[in-house]
Amino acid sequence: MTRNSPPDVGRKIKLLRTEKKLTLEQLAAMSSVSKSMLSQIERGRTNPTLAILWTLTKSLEIDISDLLDSGQDVESEARKIVHIKAHQSPEIQSADGKCTMKILGPIDLVAKTEWYDIVMEDGGLLESDGHAEGTIEHLTLLDGQLSIRTGTEEINLEAGDTARYDADIPHYIENKSINVARALMVVIYPI
Repeated sequence: MTRNSPPDVGRKIKLLRTEKKLTLEQLAAMSSVSKSMLSQIERGRTNPTLAILWTLTKSLEIDISDLLDSGQDVESEARKIVHIKAHQSPEIQSADGKCTMKILGPIDLVAKTEWYDIVMEDGGLLESDGHAEGTIEHLTLLDGQLSIRTGTEEINLEAGDTARYDADIPHYIENKSINVARALMVVIYPI
């Protein structure tokens, strides 16, 4: 499975630096990363190495995961409304390449609740091993037709239908039609 849209690390570093009222010179002195290198990173002209990222996060007193979270940026966390641009939402591709799942939920809810915008081409199959015991998936079909299989049960959905099913056993979502299908899926993990 592949993920798109890498986080804008340089922009986040600049936001954190200005939030802490640090100049480029001050952060350079604190981190031992040259001012010119910092400037290039902040403008997105170069990608920092892991060692440089580590040094910068320690100097800015943040976790490295704060820089690598592509779902939200530092600027949006200070706002009451978090605005995620379409190109910032990570995507996962199914093994057959015929299903794209756009991750809509924030990274801090991953162990509790996840939700996805799913687009599945004709003949696409999304196979899942069982998740944690007690996990439930809710799938609402917006367009097209899909079939869902869990255990020995299989149902067919048409646009507007919703299926709720145990996802702690192997389960399959398949597009047996000749048209593209689109659905929203929410995965709820046990507490």
